[in-house]
Amino acid sequence: MRAILLASALWAMLAVGSLFLRDGLGAALLFWAPSGVAVAAFWSIPRKKWALLVAVLLPVQAATVAAAGVPFITAFAYAVSAISQAVICAVLSRIVLGDRISVPRRLVHVVGLFGAAIAGCLVGATLALPFRPEQTLTEFATWFLANVLGILIVTPALFHVRNALMRWRREGRFTFDRELVLALAVCAVLAGLAIHVTAIPLMPLLIAAMIVMAVRFGHAAVAMTLLTYIAVSSAFSLGGESPLPLHDGTIGAAVLALQSWLFTMLATALPLAAILMKREDLQFELIRRNSDMHENLMLLDLAEQLAGIGRWRLDLKTGEQEWSARMLQIHGLPEELGENPGDVRALLPDSGEALFGKIAKHSDAREPFSFDYQIKPPEGAERILRISVLNEFDNEGRRIAVFGAAMDVTQQVRREQSLDLARGRAVQLAKEAQELANTDPLTNLPNRRCTFGRLESMVEVAQQHGSPLTAIMLDIDHFKRVNDTHGHQTGDEVIVQVAELARRQARQSDVVGRIGGEEFVWLLPRIDGDAARALAERLRGSVERGIEGSSLPHVTISIGLAEFQSGDDGDGLLARADAALYKAKESGRNQVRRAA
Repeated sequence: MRAILLASALWAMLAVGSLFLRDGLGAALLFWAPSGVAVAAFWSIPRKKWALLVAVLLPVQAATVAAAGVPFITAFAYAVSAISQAVICAVLSRIVLGDRISVPRRLVHVVGLFGAAIAGCLVGATLALPFRPEQTLTEFATWFLANVLGILIVTPALFHVRNALMRWRREGRFTFDRELVLALAVCAVLAGLAIHVTAIPLMPLLIAAMIVMAVRFGHAAVAMTLLTYIAVSSAFSLGGESPLPLHDGTIGAAVLALQSWLFTMLATALPLAAILMKREDLQFELIRRNSDMHENLMLLDLAEQLAGIGRWRLDLKTGEQEWSARMLQIHGLPEELGENPGDVRALLPDSGEALFGKIAKHSDAREPFSFDYQIKPPEGAERILRISVLNEFDNEGRRIAVFGAAMDVTQQVRREQSLDLARGRAVQLAKEAQELANTDPLTNLPNRRCTFGRLESMVEVAQQHGSPLTAIMLDIDHFKRVNDTHGHQTGDEVIVQVAELARRQARQSDVVGRIGGEEFVWLLPRIDGDAARALAERLRGSVERGIEGSSLPHVTISIGLAEFQSGDDGDGLLARADAALYKAKESGRNQVRRAA
């Protein structure tokens, strides 16, 4: 809100001052400075606050103009036209420059800003035209150019002042450029001479001075120079005099001619200033890159000394090579060969096949690439080298050089290989331990803990998706008699045989687990009670018949099954299956019972 009030107050002050110069002192109004304030306000203030800006600025503009004797309806129409042109200029300027910069740095920026100012002011002048008392072409052009000049001069000047104030707040000091002030004073003298000297046409000197100011002081000096010219012309026009005595026409025609001159100066100087600023940016970028390159070379030399990294470069145009001492050393070459040893393929342990072969394979690579290769010097053990390579290309896309940095990574690779082997062994041991922790050692079926864990997962799936789930509990009938009659060894073999028969009957998605001495659980996901009963009967009959050729005593099993119901958990489902198993045993064993 503070910025909005400040912009509105500044607009009103400049408008009152401009109208006083024209109506009170009789000076020629060459440009309308408040238009630049409005554009700067819409540029600086976020778009979400534009509605509030319009709500404050519109009545301020209308009241200010009305106070100068203009009918309120006409003053309101002028305010609407001014707001419209400011909004159009701000929107188009944001499109041209983006949201990050407020100073044009490229020729396309200058052209775009000129186009934005012209488009906005054409709309504004057209909206105000029906309300103007005089609707001649000269009056329309004067109104239009006054607003264009106000936007192109005042808007950048305000941004310059804002930046200077920000530097002052940040640094606590204000920089006074005496050279700039002196140059502006010279421009003022030139403007006075050009206006009053009739023997020699000096107006072209003003354009030359403008160009010199742009070259020497940059973009902001263009606006300051034009303001100097305007101030001199306005001072000579006080009392109703013509701002351009050399002009033979009326004061209005002289004003239009001088505005045209000012517009031409802007169109000449601003593109040049933008080009110069671009050149300065390129110079700074070149300096920065040179500094970075120098720093990188220093770091590279340091890395070569500390980390044992060798450097190599091959110029594909001249065939010259640059081998650092470390690069020769890690390849088993004598340092006496120097930086440019020539063709060293015959001296390399493998005739350079591994190194140069892979470099040739990546001849089109635009990004750095790395690879490992092995060498075996004439004296010493086989070593592993790692090299990072960067291809250099000219502007036409032709590869002109190859740069590489290599180091000996033999010990590192050996350690990595050892770690990989150890890691793989640890993973295998962990997997085996996990399997042992979840497996019944006698039957190799899932043990009680694993079975109950799988049951909870199946119950969760059944609850979420409403899919069927059946739990079967089975128990070997009269198992104590088997142990007492045939011994525990035989009893264990009977358990293993029953487990094998159950495993054969189960589907791949089923879980058959041993949860106690002779007790087993068979979990059947995605199968209802009727189908599960049929499978249970088949298992019961298979156990009763036994395995053909087996010398083990014949046994039977009793089975209880329960189908998952809404609200069941794992314990509840097994409890109902266990109750059905109990009924099967009470009813004579060797049968299947289903829970209600």
